[in-house]
Amino acid sequence: VGSAMAAAGAFAIGWGAAFGAFAIGAGLSLVSRALAPKLNTGSQMGGRSVTTREAAHSRKIVYGRARIGGNIVYLESTGSDNKHLWLVIAVAGHEIDGYESVWFNDEKVWDGGVYQSGWASSGSTSTSPYVYIGFHNGDQTSVDSALNAASTKWTADHKLLDTAYMVVKLTYDQDRFAQGLPNISTIVRGKKVLDPSNNSTAWSDNPALCAYDYLRDTKYGLGETATNILTASVTTAKGVCDQTVSLAAGGTQKRYTINGVVDTANSIKSNIEQMLGSMIGRLVYSSGQFEIHAGAYVAPSFTIDESVAVGEITVQTKQSRRNAYNGVKGVFLSDDDNYVMADYPAQVSKTVAGSFEVGKRYQIL
Repeated sequence: VGSAMAAAGAFAIGWGAAFGAFAIGAGLSLVSRALAPKLNTGSQMGGRSVTTREAAHSRKIVYGRARIGGNIVYLESTGSDNKHLWLVIAVAGHEIDGYESVWFNDEKVWDGGVYQSGWASSGSTSTSPYVYIGFHNGDQTSVDSALNAASTKWTADHKLLDTAYMVVKLTYDQDRFAQGLPNISTIVRGKKVLDPSNNSTAWSDNPALCAYDYLRDTKYGLGETATNILTASVTTAKGVCDQTVSLAAGGTQKRYTINGVVDTANSIKSNIEQMLGSMIGRLVYSSGQFEIHAGAYVAPSFTIDESVAVGEITVQTKQSRRNAYNGVKGVFLSDDDNYVMADYPAQVSKTVAGSFEVGKRYQIL
């Protein structure tokens, strides 16, 4: 999300289009910088894949695709010599689209319905002698049957409605769990969102649609009614996010995507800013409605000249060195590196410092 979302995410930016306004002059550059969301990337992106155990833990909203640890909400030992350890791990406070893989520390244990080499049962990849994983997307209406059968405390009433969670049973093995309880994380496809252009609800990593969902979310979000949001602006922003951008290494990808976690412990304002940051976007309130805009150059529809001036005209011919820049650097989470935070190569313009080279494209990956 920007951070949480860019956090959670990867997005591509065509600098020639997104920052074309800088060519207008130093004045608009300063205004744009002042209005841009202030992102705290490091604090928002850290620790998402770490499993926690807290009595009172904030709920998480997952947009796009993310690796998340979750919070252990129940723990019990069963069987002879207590050889089976059961964990109930809450992943998200809403329904998700599905689970893609499960990791113990940095080792992939389960991938798309298949237990990986070393974990699978002899002659079967659908079962394991060391671990059982029960998946619940958040739309469940009944209890996890395996845990209910093994436990005298986890009853049929423990359904965890509207909560995506995993039930993990670990069977003691001195060699397999030599380091003790592993950190358990999972890669999931997050919340399904509404597309107002066709009135369909499905998983999406489009930032405009995810921001629209958060504005309308009555449980964790702003709780605005659909009539108070200009859907035409959402559709336009969605189209900007879905534009394809050429990559320096070849191929293309969408201009903006959002992949990460929104923490309900943060303020709604902060979460909205983080989400808008993933598409260099703006949320505007005008004529009684919210409008969502993605970062893209829009040609002016009117001309400003001296006839509309109400005071003296001042000209700033040069920006100070403090406000000059010609490069971009940052961090990102890569699915190729198991969602470990890494620096991306700095993108630097070789033209005069303080402006990007017009017509040249840069990407944040």
